[in-house]
This record gives sequence, structure tokens and C-alpha cells, in this order.
Amino acid sequence: MGSKNRVMILAATVLYLSLHFPSQTEAGAELVSKVCKHGQNYESCVQTLTSDPQTLSAPNGKAIAEKALEIARKESVDTSDFFTGLAHTNPASKSVLQQCASNFKEAVQFLNLSGLEGGTASLDVHYALDDAESCESVMSSGRVQIDSAAARIQKWTTVYDAAQATVVFLEN
Repeated sequence: MGSKNRVMILAATVLYLSLHFPSQTEAGAELVSKVCKHGQNYESCVQTLTSDPQTLSAPNGKAIAEKALEIARKESVDTSDFFTGLAHTNPASKSVLQQCASNFKEAVQFLNLSGLEGGTASLDVHYALDDAESCESVMSSGRVQIDSAAARIQKWTTVYDAAQATVVFLEN
């Protein structure tokens, strides 16, 4: 068999394999799609999870959940830091904004899978949402209206929703 035939056979084999076996990225995208069906907003969930390339190469739902929760913990820390900075530039609302910073800092501890075996992981993760809602409540009762703060809470909520969707997916 000539070298030209070997190249053709190799090319045909590669083409066959690529058409019949999805790449790890395609498999990851399919898994992300399944996970996000458990979220409040499918599109933002997919966007959040696929924003990190490691998510698409995750081998299973638990790995995607770990990555999503890592993203949510980072977003919680960033949001806490945002409110701390805002407290320094808004002295009239300092105590309210410091409370929000504390709420998001506390949320970090709930964003994990430790309750997965006991079936309480989604409840544990939901406590992080309670912290965000507590921030919104204290801002409302303190009559603090800062557009950037509302936008930051919305951004956090979007990331939270993706993390929550992964946990619900694992529990089902």
C-alpha cells in the first residue's frame, strides 16, 4: 500500500472518529445544558458556566458543580469587597453598606457541596441567597439606593443561580 493510501485511510479514520465521538468540549456543553435546565434563567446559567473554559472540560456534573461554586465563592468575595469600597465612598450609608459587605462575605461559607451526601446541599447553598436578600432588605429599610450596588447584587444573583442549578442537578 502506498503512502498516499495510508494518508487517505488515516484521514478517513480521523474524520470518522470525530463525527461519531463528541469532543470533550461538546460533551461538556451538553452537560452544562442539562444542568442549566434546573436554573432560573437558562441563558445566563449557560453563559456563567461557560465563561470558565475548565467547565466545558469537566468530566461530570459534580466537577461542573465544584467549578460553579468556585465561581460563586469568588463572586461573593468580589461583591463583599465592592460593598466595602462603596462604604468608604458613601459615609452617609456606611453602616448599611458594611452590613452588605458582611452578608456577602458570610455567603462564601454556604457555597459548597458538603451537604450533598445528606441531601441538604441545595438548602445550604440557598442560605447564600438569604444573605444577598438580607443585603437588599437592609438597603431598602435604610433607604439606600445606589444603582451600582443593585447591579452588583444582580450580577451576584446570576452567578448564584448557575451554582444553585448545578447543586439541584446533582441532587436529582
